[in-house]
Amino acid sequence: MSESQHLLKQQGDNIEIIEEQQPINYGSLHQQQHPSVKFKIEERENTLPSVFISWHNLTIKHPKSGRIILDNVSGMAKSGQLVALMGASGAGKTTLLNTLLSRNLTNLTVQGKVLVNGEEMGKQITFVSGYVQQDELFMGTLTVKEHLIIQARLRLVGSTERQIKKRVSEGISGGEARRLLFACELLSNPQIIFADEPTTGLDSSMAESVINVMKKLAQSGRTVICTIHQPSSTIYRQFDMVMFLANGRLAYFGEPSKTVDYLNSFGYPCPRNYNPADAMIQCLSIEMYNEEICKERIGKICDDWEVNENALKLKNEIEEQNKIVVDKPERRKRATFGVQTSALLKRSILDNIRNPGLAKAKLSQKLIMGIFIGLLYFQTSPQNFIGISNLNGAMFYIVVELTYSTLFGIITFMPADFNLIVREYHDGLYNLLAYFVARICSYIPLFAIDGIVLVGSSYWMTGLVPNVGRFGIALGIAVLIEQSAAAFGIMLSTACPSYPVAISIAGPILTVLSLTGGLFANVGELPSFISWVQYLSWFRYGFEAFAISQWEGALGEHPTKNCTNFNNQTIACPTATSVLQKLSFNPGIDNIFYYFVVFVTYNWNLFFGFWIALEVNRRVKFGIKMVG
Repeated sequence: MSESQHLLKQQGDNIEIIEEQQPINYGSLHQQQHPSVKFKIEERENTLPSVFISWHNLTIKHPKSGRIILDNVSGMAKSGQLVALMGASGAGKTTLLNTLLSRNLTNLTVQGKVLVNGEEMGKQITFVSGYVQQDELFMGTLTVKEHLIIQARLRLVGSTERQIKKRVSEGISGGEARRLLFACELLSNPQIIFADEPTTGLDSSMAESVINVMKKLAQSGRTVICTIHQPSSTIYRQFDMVMFLANGRLAYFGEPSKTVDYLNSFGYPCPRNYNPADAMIQCLSIEMYNEEICKERIGKICDDWEVNENALKLKNEIEEQNKIVVDKPERRKRATFGVQTSALLKRSILDNIRNPGLAKAKLSQKLIMGIFIGLLYFQTSPQNFIGISNLNGAMFYIVVELTYSTLFGIITFMPADFNLIVREYHDGLYNLLAYFVARICSYIPLFAIDGIVLVGSSYWMTGLVPNVGRFGIALGIAVLIEQSAAAFGIMLSTACPSYPVAISIAGPILTVLSLTGGLFANVGELPSFISWVQYLSWFRYGFEAFAISQWEGALGEHPTKNCTNFNNQTIACPTATSVLQKLSFNPGIDNIFYYFVVFVTYNWNLFFGFWIALEVNRRVKFGIKMVG
């Protein structure tokens, strides 16, 4: 353990956190090293309700292609058992696990039943189980303890803050990603635990450690089911029951110690000192150059299993177990909307503050660009037509800078959250509206500060109206422009399947919106077939609001000074109305407040679009998953 990892104090089975300050970056386990998470697994025999899960004649088909993914598969798992679902790649392991969880089955035809204590639960199984998935998805800006406390607030409904912190302290002592997944699921003390490839990407020592944790969870009275790919012989012996799948069919279900005898009975002896799991998987694998022979062998093994006495005993035992009257499993309650929003808001704020790309870098960028704009248009005089033109350019450039850096920053960071959102949503932790409200509320102050920094650093250096009231209006306009850009970026990044797609779409859209913003083309002279675009452009609303505020403050309606035109001839200064009318803008300070209302409405329409995109993308994301 490196010095940067947490200091631990161990007393018997209890491990306490001594120091836990720095956030840990939970990227891919294949790419990063993680501190160690250790559990205090409490002895809970006879304290958890007995849970018996069984699946009967499951057949999963893809209706369009006609492919059979699972073919008449039956099995069971009891309280206190650690059951492994095994097989070669594409055998149907993950599909079976998803079927037990009622997940990822969109566009698939499902036949058969999954029963928990004799009752069909469907998607409600989420509230009696925990699901440890293969990929470690965390917010890397949170510490381990912060992550678990937020998870506990969402999972432990009705618990006090003291009870939550006590539960977290008992569950962890550090922060390694795979074990942290288990720690999150254990917070709500589920009766059933599902795990998808829990040892993938781990060295042999860490893999054994994870399986030992799962074994202890089973011994504490839980039902534990996992998929696993080619375990070591040591790990293989840890399982109470193993199920081997081949081409979607059941090839063996029983104790791991009897696998060798089962292979011998088919004339496929397991070599001495050879891992039985490897021998079984080799028999059930399809080799590229011997496909027909392998399929024939697999078909024979699966056919023989169907009439094997152990298979018949299994079916009888499942039927007998489901006849036993037992209490229904206790279901975890979902936190209220207020609790969900509060916990997610805290997490989002911490993420924003600690994310250097969103916080420090953006503020520095806005300050630098504000000073640059101020120097570029330093003390530009509105007393000549060139100055008026330049100040229009300065105001429009402020709109552009507020838009581009904000929007592309959002597009960069938002997709990183999406997989985590979808996972937690399907774990039943919160609904999408709670996430939507929390994330938006966390972004509003962040982007408000950005807008204030940009305008505050550029306003007084340029020739804009040196008036505190007009400066305040400019700040308000800047905040609304940045909120609009952020809202559009959030919606776009959520609606698009990937970052490159979002970037490629954002560029042309921003070009169109900026060209119809009022500086490059007079909005009153646009062709009728394209003029409607200006009403979708926050560039136009922002620029017009800036122009009304500034020119009515700088020029007024009764000029007393003379100005020079582009030929250096002295003429009467134009009025605010004449300058605004040349841009086809509507003069009048009342119009500024009208645009404030337009901006707010515009923002919330975009935010609502973000929520819709989130919901649609969630449905698409959890479509067909045919990986075995």
